[in-house]
Order: sequence, then C-alpha cells, then structure tokens
Amino acid sequence: MAPIKKTKKIGITPDAHSQKIPLAVGYHKKEVFLLMKIIRGKKEPREHGLAIVRGHGESVFTGKPEHAHLVRIGPRGKKVDENLAHCRDFKFFCHDDDMTLAYVRQGTHGPEFAYASTEDFITWVVGGTVKEVKKPGILIPELEDGAGDVIYSNGGQIETAISQNLRSWKIVFPARAPHWNFFEGLPFNIVGAIAVPDGIIAGGGIALFYESRMKADILIDDHLHNKKIGDEHFVKIGCALFSSKNPTQLIWQTELPLMEISVESDGQISFIGVTPIHPEMDPKSKSKKEYTMHGVRFYFSDKAGKIHLFEFPLEHIADHKSGRVTRAKRAPENPIMKPSQKGWEYDGVFNPAVVRLDGKVHLLYRAVGNDGWSRIGHAATTDGVRISERGVKPVYSLHKHEIPDLADGEDMSLFSSGGSWGGCEDPKATNIDGRVYMTFVAHDGGWPMRSALTSIGKKDFLNKKWKWAKPQLMSPPNVGSKSVVILPEKIIDEDGTEKYVVFHRVWPNIMVDLVPKLEFGEGKRWLRNLYSIRPRRSYWDSQKMSMGTAPIRTPHGWLAIYSAVDRQDSSKYKIGAMLLDLKQPWKAIARSRKPILEPDEQYENSYEGGRGKSGIVYPGGAVDIDGMLHIYYGGADMVTCVATVPVNELVESLLRDRQPHLKITPCLL
Repeated sequence: MAPIKKTKKIGITPDAHSQKIPLAVGYHKKEVFLLMKIIRGKKEPREHGLAIVRGHGESVFTGKPEHAHLVRIGPRGKKVDENLAHCRDFKFFCHDDDMTLAYVRQGTHGPEFAYASTEDFITWVVGGTVKEVKKPGILIPELEDGAGDVIYSNGGQIETAISQNLRSWKIVFPARAPHWNFFEGLPFNIVGAIAVPDGIIAGGGIALFYESRMKADILIDDHLHNKKIGDEHFVKIGCALFSSKNPTQLIWQTELPLMEISVESDGQISFIGVTPIHPEMDPKSKSKKEYTMHGVRFYFSDKAGKIHLFEFPLEHIADHKSGRVTRAKRAPENPIMKPSQKGWEYDGVFNPAVVRLDGKVHLLYRAVGNDGWSRIGHAATTDGVRISERGVKPVYSLHKHEIPDLADGEDMSLFSSGGSWGGCEDPKATNIDGRVYMTFVAHDGGWPMRSALTSIGKKDFLNKKWKWAKPQLMSPPNVGSKSVVILPEKIIDEDGTEKYVVFHRVWPNIMVDLVPKLEFGEGKRWLRNLYSIRPRRSYWDSQKMSMGTAPIRTPHGWLAIYSAVDRQDSSKYKIGAMLLDLKQPWKAIARSRKPILEPDEQYENSYEGGRGKSGIVYPGGAVDIDGMLHIYYGGADMVTCVATVPVNELVESLLRDRQPHLKITPCLL
C-alpha cells in the first residue's frame, strides 16, 4: 500500500441533535487516529456520517474532525457511499503502511463481513465482502509471503477464514480458543490484533486480543446461606497468539485472563481498538531506530461516548506464555502427625498454627476428640519436618462458661465444623514483642461461629507453663467470622499512630481491620471490615478465601499463604500465596495465578477407615527456615502435613503472576 497522503482538513459542524459515536482507533507511525460516526437529525431516517480525528500522543485526539468516506466501487468504476446505518462493529488492523478497516454490514441475506483500505485516511474503499463470515472480527492482510490474508471473528470459539486472493475464502477451525473457563459460555468479542516481532514474545506472531463481560453476585453469609447484597460488572481480557507464517495456526492462548477489570455502573463499555506502545510513538521523539514495542494500549468508550485507555506491558503476556508455575513440595514424611489413641485427639490432629522460637518450630494444632470437642495441642520440630516433641494432653481448651452465648441465642441448630461440634478450632499464632497471640474459632455448635483471642508470654510458652490469658471474642454478635491472622509488626496508620493489622474472614472475603490495641469485646471493640481482599471471578480462588498464615516480611512485600475454594469445584480447598504492600498490607500486590498446593495425595482426601473430609489442604502456619518456606497444613481434616518452597522462588513467581496496576486514563477529544 502506498504511503499515507495528507489531505486538507474539512470541518464538521454538528447540529444540536448530533450524536457522536466512537467506532475504532488505529495508528500509523507516530500518529493515532479515531474513527467516529456522527448521526444528525431528530427524525428517522437520520443522517449517518463518518469522521476521522487525528491524535498526537496516545491519549489526546487534538486534530479537527475531518469528513471520512466509506465507498464501494460500483459498475463502471463509480464510487457509491456505503449505507452507514447498516454497518457496525468496526475494527482497524495497522501494520507498517497497511491499514485495514473491517466491519459488519447488513446485506440482503443477513449480516456479512466487509473490509476496506485507504491511502489517505479519509477515503476508505471497500475491497470486498466475505459472505462466509457473518460475525464481527478483524482482517489481517498477508504479513509474510505465502501466508495469505486471514479473518478472525467471534463465534462459539474464535473462527478463522483464509484467502490467497481476497476473493475466495476457506473457513478453518483452529484449536479451540478461548478456553471455556475464560468466557464460561458467555459471548466474547475480539478487541483487536497486533503483529508482534520475535524477541518481544518468543517466536512472535499475531497477538489477537478478546474480551468477555461478566456479572457476579456479591454475597455474604446469612445463617450458613448465601445472601445477595448486590452485583459487580467486570471485563476479562485474553490473548491468543497465531503464527504469522500460517495465520490459522494457534500457537498459544491464555488459559486464564490477562486481567479482570471492574466496571462501574452497568458495565456498558465498548472496546474500540488496541495499539502497540513504542517509545518512538512519542511525538517529541526524534528516534530513527526500529520500533521496540514494550506494551499494548487498550481503548474503550463508555456509554456517554467518552474514550478511555489503559496500558498492559508485554512482559506479562510473556509470563503467561511461559507457563511457569511454582508449586510447594510435600515432605516425604507426610503426614508428620496423625491422630493418636488418646481420646482428646482420637478423631483428628490438623490445621496447625506455628511460631518459631529459639530455633524450634512450635505447632499449636487442632485436636478433635472422640467426644466431638476441639482442643489445642502442642508439638515441636527442630528441623521443620520431623516432630521431636508432642504433648500428652491439650495445652488449651475452651469451656462454654468461658465465652457464654456464642450464638447469641439466635440460631442454636447444631452443625458440625471440621468433624467437631464445638470448642476452639483452627488456631492461628503470631509472636509480637515477646508474646504469642493465638486466635481461634469459638464454636458451641450453633451459628454464628465467632473469632476469639488469647495470648501467652514467650517465657511461659517455652517453659510449657500454659498460662493463657482469658479469651476475648473478637467478632461482633450475629456475624460469622473465622481465620483471624495478626500481622507480626504494627504499621503507621494515616493518622500517624501505630496500629495492629488484623485479617479475618467474613464469608467470602478476607477482611482487614486496624486496631490500636489487641483488646476486644463488648464495650471495647469488635473487628470491623475496613478493607477487603476479595475472590477473583476467573481463578482458583473464585468462591471464598481466608488468610492461612501470619505474613512474612520480604523486600517485595508481606508474603502470605492463604486458602481458597474455586466455585467451579467447591469440594476442594487449595493453597496459594499473595504479596501484600509493606506499608498498606490490606492491598494485595500479587496473587498466585494457580494454587501452589492442591489436595492430590491420599492423606489429603481420607484417613484410615475412610475417615476425614475429601479434598482438603488447609494452611495454618508458615515459617522461613534458612530461605525455605515451610507451610504447615491440615490434610483431609484429619492429619498434619508440611510442604516447602524456596522463599525467593515463590516471591519471583508471584511477581510474574501479578496483574499489573491498570491506570485508566481519559482521552481528550
């Protein structure tokens, strides 16, 4: 195609009843341009016209709107204006000097795909109609000799049509894309495509981007049932990479979304294109070097017709493509603790909290007795795996008279939790300033289960003088609360005071509170829900989640191990990791794209005689021993296990997995 020729700008003067609709964004060298439809008049049929607005820089369309024309070559070479009222779903593909405009037109026998090209931005000449393609998509002209021209279009999956002459087209169905778990059977739409050189993403190719709209219910727990309190709209972005030599060949696709973007209001946005991010696209740049693409810009318009953009770095696509997944490695000695013949721990020893003191790892584990009551036992290990000490009796028990009226008389129907009908369950422990704070779930057989706190001095703990402080209820009445974890360091709050950071689970979220003192109860304070870390719709932690271990400080953030359940398979509890901001630990910097541990072993699904609950790995504590993270967890609600992973490797994996912070920028028009 010949280089673009500049033409004289022609002003467009809309009347009071004009409607401007952004259609598509394209680019050429250092210039970005916007195609708009302008609809004039109050009565039907209204007048439809096109305009091009040129931009300099990525977010400012500063040019004066210019009339644009979409024309067909009729008999005897006569140009006939396309009926714009019957055209929709416009998409640009731009590469070097080639600019192709694809759209769907309503033909005599239904919708059909059409495409056009230009030499001057202003007049777009229709090159043909592809009746075999009925749905919106994008046309990629031949990028390499012999590759052919290809159309990618929406469907139940991405559909392709290939041609060697732009006249006859063959429909080809490549490997299925997107993955079903990307769009879950709902419609998806192609956003745009970019030719990616080798070296930017290994092998290079045609990067095709697509999106799917989702609406999720916002739920809370109400007497062990889901209660809807609202809904949330969001968009998922995915990518498929096709070969530029054989453009119907699918090389790779994202198994999971590149990102999930929460959309305010009713989610009515329209993606209008993607452009590469080149340093040379800065209009002030005088660089004559070859383009060095390092990201992608996504443009969309809202329901008011305003245009916005956000950027996505290519390195994150490369990380997705690498397929690297970090997994924790189970100890060969697992399970490291099993139920004993002692009545108080006959039916389970699991979900241990841990603290590391004076070179030993101390486990405070949940023990379920043959009387159906949960108590806390103590064990210790010097090497982090082999149990060298184990108590002969509980070190902590909760009696009903200590915390009366847990369920506040609202609902006393009995239910079992992890194999027991009451007691102190699922402890978590944090060592702060020479004192061990232990939280647990206080359960008396009824709803709600409430979070509680006790503590003990370090000296008494090491001397096994179990002088625990009087327990305090932390969660307010009539609120089901579990999995309370206290950050091991205080932080400076916005008001300049030191605060403890407390994580707790109010189904289905991890909630975060800041408190000046670890004192709770009626007349003092209850746990609040200041901040939340919520399930992600498309990932393994999509149904519910809870903090598993006291976070560990690293240079890149607080490393926290957490537990979650996927709504697509709610029978399995899995373990993952997240990085929290060092100064604002209620903000998740990164979360593992996939679990680091899943219930795959026999002892994580059943115990002797088929006892226990299938599909459970549930973290209770973690310690860093010489750079190796030891994660202690319960298997099948019966046994105690440990798995390890290098701290640096896990942190690096999380940094690869993180969803980049997306700054949505309004475009000036």
